[in-house]
Amino acid sequence: MDSSPAKVMSTRRRYWLSMMALVVALPAALAAQTWGSIKDWRAQHVRQPVSVTLGQPIDYAGASWTVTRFTRLAGSKGSAVVLAEFEALAADPKALGVVPCKVGLSDGSGREWQPTLFADPVVRKQYPEAQQRSLCGGSAFAAAEPGKPARMAASFSIPPAASNLTLSITLYSALPNYLSVSEPRT
Repeated sequence: MDSSPAKVMSTRRRYWLSMMALVVALPAALAAQTWGSIKDWRAQHVRQPVSVTLGQPIDYAGASWTVTRFTRLAGSKGSAVVLAEFEALAADPKALGVVPCKVGLSDGSGREWQPTLFADPVVRKQYPEAQQRSLCGGSAFAAAEPGKPARMAASFSIPPAASNLTLSITLYSALPNYLSVSEPRT
């Protein structure tokens, strides 16, 4: 075995060069391997809002959508209620009926609320026709006739102090885009 000082230095140098190469190559290999997973995660979690103006139709997910009402009401027991009504005119309503739909409400502080299914009596009393509308999704589109809009509604029970409200309507087939409607200024 040759243990000359030059041979030992050469072996040590190769060892440390290979360690430095490993420090660079390993993260690069991991990044290349997981890039597809990162893109998939981003597509599922990063959303792009499509701004909608109350009363104005907009094309989204194969239908023409219109938010017809976005109203804040004084609720019972010191709460506030937001009633949102919207409709979608689709060439093939049955096809949209199988696509999951999600409706949500958020405020300027980042708090979020889910629909409450018209639980507050204020909605039932002031807007009884809203009870005849379906929640967003399958049953609304299943009941729609071709050439007629599917009419939907959602109500939210929120704290009275909530401000800068934004309604979001998401069809999973159209992700990462979703409809975003800001509360009308009164």
